[in-house]
Amino acid sequence: MATSVASATADFSNKELFEYWYDRVTFKNETLIGAPGHVKTPTLRHECTNYDSLWKSAPVQNLPGLEQDRMVAVIKYVCTSRVLQKRATLLRATISDIEGSYQALEAERSNLARLILRFKQALFGKEQEAIVLKSKIQALTTENEALKADAESSKAYAELLENFEALQKAFDKEAKRRKELGKNNQSLGGRVAHTKRFRRERDEARAILAEQKEQIAELQQLNQTLQTQNEDLTRQLAQQPMPTVS
Repeated sequence: MATSVASATADFSNKELFEYWYDRVTFKNETLIGAPGHVKTPTLRHECTNYDSLWKSAPVQNLPGLEQDRMVAVIKYVCTSRVLQKRATLLRATISDIEGSYQALEAERSNLARLILRFKQALFGKEQEAIVLKSKIQALTTENEALKADAESSKAYAELLENFEALQKAFDKEAKRRKELGKNNQSLGGRVAHTKRFRRERDEARAILAEQKEQIAELQQLNQTLQTQNEDLTRQLAQQPMPTVS
């Protein structure tokens, strides 16, 4: 393990490094992952993945300072991204279940409609309509959480890019210091090559970030639309008159 981690920091590209840790992420506490309502991203990362055991492992802790910081940043991003993806999947499964219940209620409401025509008041029909509206509100609320999880995944990638920017500055400073002290030219040459590769990968990451920002904007727009629908349905439910019995 120590040898593989050291090799990853020295030779792997960012993409290969992400894939290396991607396969080592495991999940726990799936009830919390798929819980309705808002769950903070740090809570999902620490309580629902093996993030802490990965970054605290001896091979990672034994890496030199800057390499260790880079490795921890990658582990954090991979764990965050995977748990948010899993949460979005579970929430969408919940939406599917709610929609199934909604369709069943719609079928039941159609059957009841034939009986409602025989009565002067729509007591039972109003109750069924209220249940349908509540089901729609619940489905929209859950879909909003799924969209938030997708947006937070993109935000996590942006945070990772910021960490890489800071590490790049640290690498540049260290390379300059070594050059001034007259360190071994071959070692310095390797460092410069590593820095060039890091800059190239950083530019690639920036391009991905731009795409992620566009996705975030689209997700926010869709989230606003769903919120407006949610509020409309809530008002409809509140404005329905209470049924009276004659």
